[in-house]
Amino acid sequence: MEKVNCATSYNTENEDIIFLTDNGNLIDAGNIEKSWIYFLKRCKVKHKKFHALRHTYATLQFENDKPLLTISKLLGHANIDVTASTYTHVMKKEKQKAVDTLELLKWS
Repeated sequence: MEKVNCATSYNTENEDIIFLTDNGNLIDAGNIEKSWIYFLKRCKVKHKKFHALRHTYATLQFENDKPLLTISKLLGHANIDVTASTYTHVMKKEKQKAVDTLELLKWS
């Protein structure tokens, strides 16, 4: 709708990006951070960096047995090694869960 309202002043260079200003420009990172801090305060939640959402997203994907390659692509990492090295703590938990499952099967 904003694109229609802005007519020729709408920036069409960023059409593949989801979150933009009303006239199609990139959102200033400082504004996102300020809005995030305000949101957390309103919700009475201890401050976490906005980037923590990415880690939460990736962790939830791992915990729900999504393949490493899929998560890597969704996060936009250049290669799978970046994802693997960043989220090894999650992978260790998943490995332990797999071992625990094998132990349960062994004794049932």
